[in-house]
Amino acid sequence: MITYGHDKFIEEAINGVLNQKCNFEIELIIANDQSPDNTDEIVQSILNSHPRRHCIKYTKHKKNIGMMPNLIFALNKAKNKYIAVCDGDDYWTDSLKLQKQVDFMESNLDFSMCFHPVHVTMASKDDYYNYNTPSSDVLFLKDIVRNHYIPTCSLLFRNGYFPHGLPIWFSKSISGDIPLEILLSSKGKTKYLAEKMACYRRNEGGITQSLIQLSKMRSGYIYMYSKLSKEIGFSHAIYLHYIVWRLRLGYLKIFYKRIKSCLDNL
Repeated sequence: MITYGHDKFIEEAINGVLNQKCNFEIELIIANDQSPDNTDEIVQSILNSHPRRHCIKYTKHKKNIGMMPNLIFALNKAKNKYIAVCDGDDYWTDSLKLQKQVDFMESNLDFSMCFHPVHVTMASKDDYYNYNTPSSDVLFLKDIVRNHYIPTCSLLFRNGYFPHGLPIWFSKSISGDIPLEILLSSKGKTKYLAEKMACYRRNEGGITQSLIQLSKMRSGYIYMYSKLSKEIGFSHAIYLHYIVWRLRLGYLKIFYKRIKSCLDNL
């Protein structure tokens, strides 16, 4: 669980994990990226009072290190057989979520990860978003490359696929979930468990972006997909190269909008 600026949500996120009913031990790794709000105070209160506080391993960084380095830090702290992810503004709604996912993975060793649908809480009444629903409950690398099906707070995967750590470029990636899911799907099949067991909160900052922000995002995705294309098989890399080509073409549209905006203001 990585967190920054989540003081309104972090308690619900933590409780969603600590409320899990499992026949195995769990460990909750929380990485606070020097959040400037009351997140630390809330976590400390839970550490002092919750009956399952012994499950929590909490780190508050001395300085802000950034979202991707913080995610890598948290993943590297996880030493157990499985890793599940839940950001500090999302939460799990089913107390048997982990048990159901682990039961499946234990019985199906050729699967590298599993996920499920989620409830989506919109940032505003003007916002609308939902994840694509796969047509099959068994997905392969080609499916994960072509569609973003997996809500991060629903993901559970086997630990140990990256004994030397994630690729160096990962720390500079614009997204953590997309490259992680693609890399994991290159290690085995993916299972879709068609039961909503978590809630994903939409980030209000993502609704409206300026042309400059859109340009930076486009550049970030070009970098990410270019690096990913070198990590997976040739046939799947072709599709990633196609995505990069489309993103580069989008620069022309941004340039046109900027010119048009300048002309309109004359």
